[in-house]
Amino acid sequence: MAFALTHKDVHRLNRILQDLLDRSESTGCVVCDHSGYVLAQRGVDSQDPLVISALGAGVFAASRELARILGEDKFSAVFHQGERKSIFICAASLDVLLVVIFSNEASVGLVKLYAGPAADAVRGVLEDVRIRESTVQAPEHTFVLNLNEDVFVSQ
Repeated sequence: MAFALTHKDVHRLNRILQDLLDRSESTGCVVCDHSGYVLAQRGVDSQDPLVISALGAGVFAASRELARILGEDKFSAVFHQGERKSIFICAASLDVLLVVIFSNEASVGLVKLYAGPAADAVRGVLEDVRIRESTVQAPEHTFVLNLNEDVFVSQ
């Protein structure tokens, strides 16, 4: 089953991401599904958001498996720290992730502080989409772009 993500929904996601960037002093963020398909992104123009989301989804999937092996129900977030850039990935829902990229000048505490409410807001948008019950068949992808109607579709 697929859920239609309208232009208005994408605009709402972009506002959430822009607010997260402004508050957390991050340099970029992406909302993607569990397979790495980009739903919305802000500030990652110099990097490839498709690659970031695909690799981020893979890292998060690996952390979920590690949690299972360790007897945890789940790990809800992953943090990787580099010399110049770091990345924080958290679950917005079972099948959607929020990926936040930030420089070493930003505080990881600040990123975590604002990423949680942003993930909740993303989850709210997705719940509104599910409630609307706009279903479309799209077996290959969780989210696809319908070029004829300027609409994203969620499975």
